[in-house]
Parts: sequence; structure tokens; C-alpha cells
Amino acid sequence: MMIDAEKIIKLICGRKYIPMNASELAEHFKTDDSESEQFRTLLRELELKGEIVRIKKEQYANPKKANLLVGKLDANQRGFGFVVPVKEGISDDIYVDAEGLGSAMHGDIVVVRLPSTKKKKKGGRKKGERERNAGRIIDVLHRENETVVGTLKKSRHLNYVAPDNSKLPRDIYVSMEDTKDSEHGDKVIVKIDQWPTRHLNAEGTVIEILGKDGEPAVDIKSIIYQFKLPFKFDKNILAETQDLPLSISPDEISTRLDLRDELIITIDPEDAKDFDDAISLKKDKKGNWLLGVHVADVSYYVKQDSAVDVEARKRGTSVYLPGTVIPMLPEVLSNGICSLKEGEDRLTKGVFFTYAPDGRLLRSEIKHSVINVRKRLTYHNATKILMESDENDTNPVTNLLFEASKLAKLLYKKRMEEGALELNLPEINIRVGEDGKIDTIEKVKRDISHIIIEEFMIAANQAVATFMHQNSLPSINRSHPEPDEDEMLDFAEFIFNCKNKRIDPFDKKRLQSFLDEISDHPESYIINLMLLRSLKKAEYSTAHTSHFALGLEHYAHYTSPIRRYPDLIVHRLLDLFFKGQLKSKQAKASWNEKITGWAKHCSTTEKRAEEAEREIIKLKLLRHLEQHADKVMDGVITGIQEYGLFVQIDEFQLDGLVHIRTLTDDFYKLDQKKLSLIGTKRGRVYNFGDVIKVKITKIDLLKREVDFVIV
Repeated sequence: MMIDAEKIIKLICGRKYIPMNASELAEHFKTDDSESEQFRTLLRELELKGEIVRIKKEQYANPKKANLLVGKLDANQRGFGFVVPVKEGISDDIYVDAEGLGSAMHGDIVVVRLPSTKKKKKGGRKKGERERNAGRIIDVLHRENETVVGTLKKSRHLNYVAPDNSKLPRDIYVSMEDTKDSEHGDKVIVKIDQWPTRHLNAEGTVIEILGKDGEPAVDIKSIIYQFKLPFKFDKNILAETQDLPLSISPDEISTRLDLRDELIITIDPEDAKDFDDAISLKKDKKGNWLLGVHVADVSYYVKQDSAVDVEARKRGTSVYLPGTVIPMLPEVLSNGICSLKEGEDRLTKGVFFTYAPDGRLLRSEIKHSVINVRKRLTYHNATKILMESDENDTNPVTNLLFEASKLAKLLYKKRMEEGALELNLPEINIRVGEDGKIDTIEKVKRDISHIIIEEFMIAANQAVATFMHQNSLPSINRSHPEPDEDEMLDFAEFIFNCKNKRIDPFDKKRLQSFLDEISDHPESYIINLMLLRSLKKAEYSTAHTSHFALGLEHYAHYTSPIRRYPDLIVHRLLDLFFKGQLKSKQAKASWNEKITGWAKHCSTTEKRAEEAEREIIKLKLLRHLEQHADKVMDGVITGIQEYGLFVQIDEFQLDGLVHIRTLTDDFYKLDQKKLSLIGTKRGRVYNFGDVIKVKITKIDLLKREVDFVIV
């Protein structure tokens, strides 16, 4: 019988335990030879989770007793780093100075010796307090950077690769004969042969040439490699999709609610490729609204643990980069049979709501259905119809939109009254041309058609999460924990300093009215961003926790199963429940165990996708601005330091620095309290939130940084 993890942890962390190596532990647990490999794998997993550590003589020990901790290294471009604990429940990151990094690089899973807070008497170093409070990395358990993307630089005596990732600040040396046929300035992938030490840089071999640095296609490729985004589907996965039914059988239709004659529409961005969700809306005899939110029934096509499913789980999410998408599911599914296209029969799971005329929810239910979308609208044309048509228009689509806008406004108002927080953070949308360069940059305005879809999707997500909670089903929830008190107090202090206004950061309604008050001010974006940074990040979790920003008790992601794996899992669990396969405690427990790890993994892949999207947009913007270096732009002062002003260009949501040495008209001093730079002779003042005109002086593509000068 195989030993379980709990018993190993209990033994090693017990009071009477004397350190043992793997063989001695195997003997203790009486594992036989056939289980030996499995047992060692389990020890390795427990090590990576930070439950146990290896000390001298390959013996296993309790990390706490050994004064060690396992974590992920978050390196800084200035050469130091922080180790973020991998074990749940340990919250403090450990500072590690450049001395203590050893051969570890950003992203590695490492073992760090915790700082001893006692002062050393004999020959103690005099490098200040922080020195004593620095941890030291003593082992690397998992290397994140076997390969690195960067730009090859060649000189007469030396070849090296400058990594794209600014968190890998040291160049990687490449021997003269190991450069393949790459040339100076090529974007390459280098495989590391020798890890860095305190005094020596890493060494490696060029294994692939991506192309000339600066070519748009090469930019996209290098971001894909830098973030390790899986972008090709293996043959076996594509082979599996070839057997998918491309039409729906009459037998399947007979088991579902047939809504193909109903008026159902989709509203999506102009360049959307996959259509996850559609809506319908009518009134009953009592004047109640009957809302249908119809979501692609992806779990019907993607079976549990099939090759397509395993790959989708690995990817966790689709990634949208300018001009290209890396889908979670092969195109046959994502753009084909699962996508709710106009005029095509499609299988769906519908959430059906009945709302009273005042917007009160009377009931909701979930049903398997089949639909045929009558009309595909973009946000732009839906808003246009609402702005330009008459409410008595007899066109059924126009009529549906007017009713939808009335109901959505009621639902929005109700949510805000119940303590939701609505941040105003408009995004920019970049469109690229055939050549991969920017064609248009536009701000995405949140207009009435966005509100319709947002409110109806939030309602569906909430209804499904509540249903799963009421039936005590295992589920992946979208949780948004309450913020830290200190973070919110810091935010309130920041607002008092820069706006001279006292706010109660714990009163959500007052906080919201403050955000509404400043919504037309130039600094609105940055204040909303500051608040976002003061809040915790939303994440996937199997715990039944509430969603702070939405102000909802139960919330899950359900409406995008084509592009998000957690949504697909929720669909699959609903299928099992409706088939009566989630009744036993055993079935529930086994699913709970599986999805706990998946939820954590999906939070990681979501973060990776966001970082990759941000990085490529910034790179595209900087390349675009290189062509427009003389352009005078409006910027908002978003931060003030001794060394200069941080400025955001509103048009591009791009941040840069105005260095203090370029402010030559006066001698400026920082007033930390008021967040301003004050000229000591002429009295000119630069305050947080001021609008100034700037021009670009320097773009550093490697660091993705830009410097401005005031015009």
C-alpha cells in the first residue's frame, strides 16, 4: 500500500523525529521495491511544496526546525531579490541581497536560509541592519530558466546575450563557436550550460535564432518564448479533434430545451473570434423580465482527461496578443463547433432568470439547451442602435436592446447599492496592420452595450456559484479577499496628501462616490490604479469565499468556457451533478482534491497571460513612438521622487520619467508630504495630477523604459 503525504509530513515535523534519508524513510514506512520510485517522487513533491527540506547527508527535515524556507525567487533588476514562500499560510517574503543569490535566477524554486536576527559578536559584518536580515539561498530545487530569450551582442573578444526579461539583469556569455550562425543584434534563444555564481555570469549556447531584433513578428515570437506560452498543438491533440461531430444529432436535440426559434443575439468586440455567450430577453404577462444567458456547452465536446482537455488545463487560458491569439482550445472548437456563430445551431447551457419589474431576482435555473443566434452585434453597433433608434422601433433586435439596457441599469444600480466597487480603468486597444506595426490605438470606452453584457454575465456567474454552493458541490470559485487594513490606510493617506481630502477607505459606498467625483479629473486613472494596487488580487480558489469588489457572497467564472479552463471545470461539474454522479461523499472529495491544484495553476497561467499581454503592448507602443519622437504629448504627473517626475501619457497609458536634471529652470526640492516638487528660487511647483506637455528623449527597448522632457 502506498504511503500518503500526510503521514510523511507528520513524521518529519514530529517532535521526536531524528533526520533520515530517503532509504531510511522508505524502510520506516515499510515500502517495497515496486513503490520505491513513487515514494521518492512524493518526497520531491513535498520538497517543492515547502513541507519538508533536505539538509546535509541528504537527510529530510522540518523546514522550521532547520531555519529554512522553500519559495519562488522574485528577482529585481538591481541585483537583489525576494523569496516568496510556496507553502500556504506563510505570508512574509524573505529579502536576499546579491551576495546571497548564489546560482539562483528569477523564477527559480529555491531553499533559503532564514536570516538570524541575533547579532554576531565575533568579526560581525558592519553592513547595516539589512545585511543581518537578508536570507541566503542554499539550494535550487527547480530551474525556471533552462532557456532564455535575448539579443545577441558580439564584440571582438566576447559574445553575450542580453536577456529580454529585465528580472534577469546579468548577461549570459556565449563562447565564440556556440553562436550558431547568429549575427550581432539577432533575437536568439540561449540554453544555459553553466549557472551564474556571485562573481561569474551564466554561460550558454545559442539553440535558436528568432530573427532580427525589432521586426514585429520577432517581437511576438520572443514574448511567446520569454513567457513560455505553449503556442502549437501537438499532432495527437489535433487528431483527437478530427472525430468531433460537426453537426448536432437529432437525438441530442431531443434531450435539450430547443430554443432555435427564439430571438437570441451576441454582442462582442469587433475583432472577436470566439463567441462564448449569447443573450435573450422578453417579458411575461405579469411584466416580469425573462432573461436567458446562453453559454457554449464546451464540456459536451471536451471530455475529461482527453488529450484536448489535458492541453487546455496546461494552458489555463487563451492569450490575446495584438494581431494574434494563442487559443486554449484548437481552432476546430474555439472558432468552430463551440463558437456561438450567427445562423448556426449550437449546444449551450442556459441560465434562465425571472426578474420583477423593479429588477428583483425572483428565480433562476440552469438547463441544457440548443440555440441558433439570430444576430451578431459588436459593442459599437449595439450602442449605435441604442443611441440612434426610437424606443418604439418595431425591429425586434432594437426592442431587445432597449429592454436589455433598462434591465442592465437596474441590476447595476442594485449592485452598487449593495456595496460593489466599480473601478474606472479604461483600457487601450491596439490594432496592428499586415506588417505587424500599429495601425490604430483607441481607448475602449465602457458604454451601455458593455454594461448590458457585463451585468448579464455577472448575474449568470453569480447564479451558478450560488447553485453550486446550495448543492454543496465542489467548485472553482473566483475569490477576491478583503484588502489588508494597512494597504487601505496607506491609500487614504495618499489621497489626503495629494487631494487634501479625508476618505474612509473601509466604507465602500463613500469610496465609490469619491471615485465618481474624480472621474473627469486627469488623475482619475492613476488614483483608480492606486486603489486597485491596494486591493488584493482576485484568484481562483476551491474555498467558498466572497468577492470583495463585486460585493457578492458567491461568485464563479462560468460564461467563458472556450477561453478559460476554470469555466470549463464548472460546466463539467454541473454535467456530473445533473447526471447524478456527484452524490457520494467520495466523488465530491476526489473532485475537490483534483481541482484545488488546478485552481492554483489557473491563477498562475492567468497572471502569465496578463504579463505577456502587457509586455507586448508596451513593446509595440515603444516601437511606434520611436517613429514619432518629436510628438508633443499631454501627460499626467503620477508620481514624484527626488530624482524626478513619473508621467503617464494619457493617450497611450504609457509611463515614463522626467529626470530632475532636465528641469534646468530652477533648483527643485521634494515635498514628500504634499507629493510635489518645489522650485526654491522661482517657486514653480509640480504636483501629483498636474497635466504637463512632454516629448520623448530616450527609449530603452531592452528595459522597456522611456524618458521624457517637459516642453
